[in-house]
Amino acid sequence: MSWRPYGLREGSTVTGTLLEWPGLGDAQHAPRTVLAWLPPSYHEEPDRHYPVIYFHDGQNVFDAATSNSGEWEADETLTRLAGEGLEAIAVGVPHGGERRFFEYSPAAVQAPDLPEGGGADAYVAYLVDTVKALVDSSFRTRPEPQYTVTVGSSMGAVVSLHALLTRPDVFGHAGLLSPAFWTGGDFSLEQARHSPTPSGRVWVDVGGRESEQPGRAEAYLRDAQTLAEVLRAGGMGDRAAFLTDPQAIHHESAWAARLPAALRFLLGGPVQEAASPGTAAPLAP
Repeated sequence: MSWRPYGLREGSTVTGTLLEWPGLGDAQHAPRTVLAWLPPSYHEEPDRHYPVIYFHDGQNVFDAATSNSGEWEADETLTRLAGEGLEAIAVGVPHGGERRFFEYSPAAVQAPDLPEGGGADAYVAYLVDTVKALVDSSFRTRPEPQYTVTVGSSMGAVVSLHALLTRPDVFGHAGLLSPAFWTGGDFSLEQARHSPTPSGRVWVDVGGRESEQPGRAEAYLRDAQTLAEVLRAGGMGDRAAFLTDPQAIHHESAWAARLPAALRFLLGGPVQEAASPGTAAPLAP
């Protein structure tokens, strides 16, 4: 088995070099096709090593033809950011279908109308021991946590925070778009309050129309803002960025629109759109 060129299909919207590794699973996770996008300079600068961004819900990250309801346009965004000197390898890890909620949820006890949760520890172990191990052995990565980013939306944001807080030896930065913390009650916020302060950067954003249910829409907004406040009060200061978009809905199109600002911040570039995000030295060498 080896990486192979991504198999384009009717309606594919892929930009740049995208590779795939079929059937990557472990004892607790069904095999799935993991995707790896290489930055424009990868083959032109053979001595250069790159940060890596790990995206959850990988079906929706690069290609509209495989997405559930639209793509994140991560390949197009990263191509544009390369023009600003911000380059990274991007890895898309598909969710486990019907087991998606279980894989991404760190809390075993959920609201009554939700499926079983509690699989996040095992999923993070799969991400680290299987996916990241393969990526680091295959590509010219910078494997240290200060060059490793995890990004997700909704439940993918929940598991991104969980990965950052439970495996700081692996993940240094996290992008949390429209986090669905309400699904686990107070679990994620309490975890953030009682965990060591992350050493890197955290991007948190949320829309004003995340749900058609007013109470749930309010929960999205309240919890995202609370997390940003917890992180800043815990010592992160402006290494924690928080952005609200009052008109944004809970959809890939909204996350695609906010992704350039999120990645620019996480990779070390300036972000005017965020509330006092600060700046940091770029992760790219």
